[in-house]
Amino acid sequence: MSEQTAPEQQAPSKEQVLAFLTEQIEVKTVQLQLQELNTKLATYRADELKALSFIAQITNPQQTPPPDAVPHTVTQEDMDKNPELVEQGVKVGDEVMIAKETAPKQRELKKTK
Repeated sequence: MSEQTAPEQQAPSKEQVLAFLTEQIEVKTVQLQLQELNTKLATYRADELKALSFIAQITNPQQTPPPDAVPHTVTQEDMDKNPELVEQGVKVGDEVMIAKETAPKQRELKKTK
């Protein structure tokens, strides 16, 4: 049997160690800069979302119906009597909430004896 010996590994020289460490410092510096940029980007995106949400609330405020509001399906008669509904984008068949006192009254049938 032949005996094979593995080549002995030499310890790296001082220059090789310094070159490796210098390279690692450069890599870690770039990684740190990238992390800082990603953090700033996330902050800017969050600020942008806040601003867009604020703008959306200002330009399209949601009106909460009064607590006594009742649902009403818009008819052509409603559209004819209230032209502002067309300007608001309401269409025949849409369901809207209206105050109870202005809601059309349901006809009650009386029983005959």
